[in-house]
Amino acid sequence: MPSEAGDGFRRRAAALLRSAANDLKRDDDNAERDLGLEPGSFADYTSGRRPVDWGLIRRAAEVWPLNERDLLPVHDDCPRGLSVMRAKESRSSSRVLARGGEGYYEYRDTAMSRIASYRPEWIRMLRVVGDNDPDNPLVQWNRGHLLYQFTYFVGPVNYYYRWQGRSYCAPMETGDSVWGLPFAPHSFTARSDSEPAYILALTYGGSLVGDAQRELAVLGRQAAHGLALPVADGPSSLAAALRSFMAAQAVTPAELAARTGLASARIRQLTGEDTEDTGGSAVESELGVLAQGLGVSVRDLLPPRSGTHHGVAIQHGRDARSWFLPDEDTPAYRLTRLAGDPLHPHTSALQVDVLTPAARSDAQLVTYQHQYLYVLGDQPVEVGWEHSGERGTELLEPGDSAYVEPQVPVTFSTGGGGQHPRVLLLRIAGAVTPEVRYALGTMAEGGINRYIAEDQLWYSKEGSDRRA
Repeated sequence: MPSEAGDGFRRRAAALLRSAANDLKRDDDNAERDLGLEPGSFADYTSGRRPVDWGLIRRAAEVWPLNERDLLPVHDDCPRGLSVMRAKESRSSSRVLARGGEGYYEYRDTAMSRIASYRPEWIRMLRVVGDNDPDNPLVQWNRGHLLYQFTYFVGPVNYYYRWQGRSYCAPMETGDSVWGLPFAPHSFTARSDSEPAYILALTYGGSLVGDAQRELAVLGRQAAHGLALPVADGPSSLAAALRSFMAAQAVTPAELAARTGLASARIRQLTGEDTEDTGGSAVESELGVLAQGLGVSVRDLLPPRSGTHHGVAIQHGRDARSWFLPDEDTPAYRLTRLAGDPLHPHTSALQVDVLTPAARSDAQLVTYQHQYLYVLGDQPVEVGWEHSGERGTELLEPGDSAYVEPQVPVTFSTGGGGQHPRVLLLRIAGAVTPEVRYALGTMAEGGINRYIAEDQLWYSKEGSDRRA
């Protein structure tokens, strides 16, 4: 590990320890007594002068209501804001996975980062079929997996998916894409052995992985089923959200009626208690008074929707919407919208055709999302970016891939040859959810800097300035 990255890891570990002690209302003396440390040593740990080691983390998790991972910082494997994996490195990771005793897929890694939940793979289909029958015995199905999957297709590939016991097959071509839900079985085959047939399978966990999964693993299956909320159009989703907030606040239908001015019968309709007369969905004015009565935002009562059909959203390239950026008169890029779903509004998949030979400041692409890019076709592309006041450029060859941190602006330009390079760009949200972003926006002055790296006790032992 480079010294800069190592020093950064040490500083972040120190900040997490200080923040945890502050949250538990332990000053240095009390923390040292709890953890069995010699006097004066806690300040060495929280300043970074002494590294926070596994022994200290384990001891803190034993005596404080913490988990070890609460004190473990994330590794920064992208100190420049952008990291590249060359096609040669990708090929060196090649491995064949067998199904039914024969090779079925060739897998290759592409650019990943410890910061984001991407698990992107290049996968070549080794099984060739002569029809589009979803029940073809040559097709080897998986059992589905936790991660959401965006898939970009290159060549004649058959995509198979199964939902509620029924199997389907979608013949795909270059430029087609799919977005799929977790744990739904699926498979891929080639329709020709004379053409390239592979996919870019970009799996990611979203908010399902991390703390939520670990917490639910402790709570158990019954709690997980009870916590699941329906995603469907119509009154049932609103009813579930209302019942959940009412239970959380111990609010009865009569009390909610008194707070909102809505009739008790209407409350029973909206919460699904009156199954004889649902009364239809809530109107906008009702949502406003319900949110006010419960002390929540209207958006908390609006369930997300999904456009998936049989668990997948398929976008054929021939039907995809395209547009120019910055504008049609002086375009730098032609963008094509790929598969996605309203269930994940913070996931964006784009095909980028690069039209200009020089990077343009009016064509910077910057987003709050983590970005993955892969160079498609046979033309190189030059990528430029800015991070921490410094600029960088890299020439990416076909098959190269890269990861870009959030808020890092990037530009693309042609790498020569007179043809337009094509780049696959997938953007996903990270752990910094909208709730976290709103919380950052409401913090007291100086709070954001302390939030990302707490370096002080939460009070002054010398006493406060009365004017503070």
